[in-house]
Amino acid sequence: MALVGTGFMGRVHSIAYAILPSFYPDLPPVRRRVVVDVTKGLARKGAHQFGYDEWAVDWRSVIERPDIDIVDIVTPNDSHRPIAEFALDHGKHVLCEKPLAVTVEDARLMAEKAARTTTVSMLVFNYRRCAAVLEAKRLIDEGGIGRILNFRGLYLQDWAMPEGTPWTWRFGAAQSGSGALGDIGSHALDIAHYLVGEIDSVAAAAETFVKARPRPGETGAAPGSEMAPVDVDDCTIALLRFSNGALGTLEASRFAYGRKNFLSFEISGSKGALAFNWERPNELRFYSAEDRGDVQGFRTILTGPAQPNGELFWPIPGIGAGYIETQVAQIGEFVRAIGGGARTDSGFAHGYRIQQVMEGILAASRSGRWESVARAS
Repeated sequence: MALVGTGFMGRVHSIAYAILPSFYPDLPPVRRRVVVDVTKGLARKGAHQFGYDEWAVDWRSVIERPDIDIVDIVTPNDSHRPIAEFALDHGKHVLCEKPLAVTVEDARLMAEKAARTTTVSMLVFNYRRCAAVLEAKRLIDEGGIGRILNFRGLYLQDWAMPEGTPWTWRFGAAQSGSGALGDIGSHALDIAHYLVGEIDSVAAAAETFVKARPRPGETGAAPGSEMAPVDVDDCTIALLRFSNGALGTLEASRFAYGRKNFLSFEISGSKGALAFNWERPNELRFYSAEDRGDVQGFRTILTGPAQPNGELFWPIPGIGAGYIETQVAQIGEFVRAIGGGARTDSGFAHGYRIQQVMEGILAASRSGRWESVARAS
């Protein structure tokens, strides 16, 4: 495989590839062949730190090589489409970080190209691989909470505060497409889609609290500092209508002091409810209205080998699985799909659907009206 990008997600993916045989001994190991970044220094450092045979600065020449089977894209959003399409044109399997693209049109074209190939293309939505989320899916499918009535999803962080936080590509629409919505809200939308179903229409409000930030290298917004404009959302709140009649809410914010990586959801049904918080990733809370009245209440399921994917990792509940394990499970599914043993559930077509919902939310935030997801895109 070739990795394009050496940032945080490049490190995470590389670790997952390295330890994949420990958890999926039936799958072929994946050789970390070459890592690519925009400068020789970054690429060389990535190869050394992440355990790659080689480094390079030209992703096109790397993708053209016959010894590369997989292209793993962990770059800013505006480069996803050119790299992925070039890789698909050269018969490579593609794993791409979310969101799929900067615009819904780019996402549509990527999904259509992927559909015309025989290779595997997959979007990174690792949180749905968490054992607690998979257990929630199983309980829903078995009728454990009855008919789903509403969904409440939150993804909150506070790294964008205070105002002196320097500008990065995540604050610019040209490179990112959207702010908190695409960066973290896309994960919550994926969970909503996975557990509840298709989203038909949305209403929304979005706000940019800090309109300009110091350019990289500046220490703050002191007089005379060079400032860069921020043209993406710092916080987005949306109302959701699902195809099955359920209602939902979504909040994505990078301005929530005290919340570090707070991906959480509650799902209420006609027979019970489920609640999850990623900051306690090995716990799923389950309420059953069919329990005896005097003992009704949320119970905490501590995940382990009894849960889906739980058997892959540790032999007893309470040892705990975390972020790396979700990435291992995701890459395991990706490699299995390449071998023909399974079909990925987060391909580029799914990424396009999530992009459609996000476009609908952004359109609704501008219009002040309910927007059909299909019409908005």
